Amino acid sequence: MSLPNVRVAEEAVSLMRATKALGLEAGVGDADKQYWANSTTERLHDDALNEGFTPSTDYRVDRLGHQGGDHGALFIEGSTYCPGTPKPLQNATKELLGHIIDTATYRERIKSRSAFQLHVKEKPDAKGRTVLRCPALGPSPTVTCPLRELMKTATDRPRPAVDSADLSDFTDAICIKHSVSFDTANFKRTAQAFEYGTPEWDKFHTHARNSIESLNHQIKSGGTEDIESASRRRVRGFGAAQIIVTILLTNFNLRKIAAFISDKIKADAKKHVHGEPTLIRRRDREWHNPYTDTYPLGVERPDKLKRPDADDETGGPPQRV
Repeated sequence: MSLPNVRVAEEAVSLMRATKALGLEAGVGDADKQYWANSTTERLHDDALNEGFTPSTDYRVDRLGHQGGDHGALFIEGSTYCPGTPKPLQNATKELLGHIIDTATYRERIKSRSAFQLHVKEKPDAKGRTVLRCPALGPSPTVTCPLRELMKTATDRPRPAVDSADLSDFTDAICIKHSVSFDTANFKRTAQAFEYGTPEWDKFHTHARNSIESLNHQIKSGGTEDIESASRRRVRGFGAAQIIVTILLTNFNLRKIAAFISDKIKADAKKHVHGEPTLIRRRDREWHNPYTDTYPLGVERPDKLKRPDADDETGGPPQRV
């Protein structure tokens, strides 16, 4: 537990370290805009990357589209692009949120924009530098450009073309040199595990967000753990509340595991038995039926005191049975 809206980034890093301490492997960390989208690199991004976690998240509205660049290249929503990338492709997400284009058009623009992304020539070195090159260069160019000549060995296939009108008046290093070294520190705040806006990103992010919101609803809903209700933790102090909530969450996990195993048993039974598997009545499969005060077949009744209403008429002490 942690205090609401207090040290959000630091608590997220603590959670990542706790998962690794349990033996889980680092991977993709999905979150809403309260985390990677809103935190500074010093508070979250640096530590998360050092722990081996890469984000999957959405961007704040003011950080969509073209957000600066280096060596003439454009930084757009987590990736580095050719300076001749058409404006409609640069502003695809802005126009989707502004209801200027529909989702189908947006998907098509994101797909087209990927062709203008700079190619990785060398992976990051120990100093945090990575070498990128123009997408019109190399053995597998993805665009054609009036400033570049395709290699003779390049495959002959249709490619989008960079319009000379989209090129900058000043030709920078990325349009002159064969490759350019970029500082990966410039990408930390916007880097993601999946290219933003692509079907792959949307599938993972949507599934992750729906999963966690569903879990939050289940543990807060009434009838089971109901941790949203203060009546479930009538204790004073943050530490005491932590203990109560931990017990409730443990019970939730046990219920989910039991339900998973039950579903698996039923699914396996369907593979070997025609039709639906025979269900065992609750009073036969549970340890004790409090309504009938009966136990499953073969289970010996534990030694216990009779209920007060079952005492004899003499008013003597309860008898053991």
